[in-house]
Amino acid sequence: MKGLIYRELYLIRKTTVLTLLAYLIFVAMLSLVFISTYAGNLRGEEGVIEALYPQAYFYAACIALIGMGYGHNDIIQKDYQSHWQLYSYTLPVSEKKIAASKFAVRGILLLAGLVLAFAAELIFSAAARMPVSFPHIKNILIICAFMTIGFSEIPLMLRFKNQNKAATITLIACSPVLIAMFWFGYKFVDFCRDKAARLYGEVTDKTLAKVFAPYFDKVREIGIIVAPFFAAGLLLLFFWWSVKELKRRRY
Repeated sequence: MKGLIYRELYLIRKTTVLTLLAYLIFVAMLSLVFISTYAGNLRGEEGVIEALYPQAYFYAACIALIGMGYGHNDIIQKDYQSHWQLYSYTLPVSEKKIAASKFAVRGILLLAGLVLAFAAELIFSAAARMPVSFPHIKNILIICAFMTIGFSEIPLMLRFKNQNKAATITLIACSPVLIAMFWFGYKFVDFCRDKAARLYGEVTDKTLAKVFAPYFDKVREIGIIVAPFFAAGLLLLFFWWSVKELKRRRY
């Protein structure tokens, strides 16, 4: 099983390096912007940190968590094209171990992305001369837990063999949920705007933030509790599905 893990890690080395480069460039550029507000051309522009710092960690986390897993997406498709999937059935390992190796690689990439996301928060806080934000840390943990949805790509690719086909079918199947989420988001923004106008007499970014903050904090506290159970349930479901697809011997 170790050999299977090493093999997949070796195959994604190029996309992993590209992700690290994109992450480093993004973190370095924003850090220089923060430093420039007190030691460079942006000195005295306090609004820069207020506008960028609360969001910087989120984008860095997305680059790290999504980017690290991206290279693993098309390995199964290439395995079918190169007939590795057919060859793998001759190895003295069970379908559970083959599936476990794929999940182990995906887990390693997710943990690596989590470490990078935490590192970005530490770097940004130091560059902006701000204390490390524990709400940001909680948000990163919640994002990481919900990123376990990405493990669904393993059984989907085993079933459909083609990444475009798997993505299309997934999008069609999830479209009602996505539409419902967009509709709820639109209605919630309208609710916040109305409440901001009623409480503060104007609708600005600051008044919207004041109205939105209590709801966001409540959702975050619920998310911290729910996220581990959500992630564990998805992992068990997707692992069972992956083993089932491997036993179909679809090559």
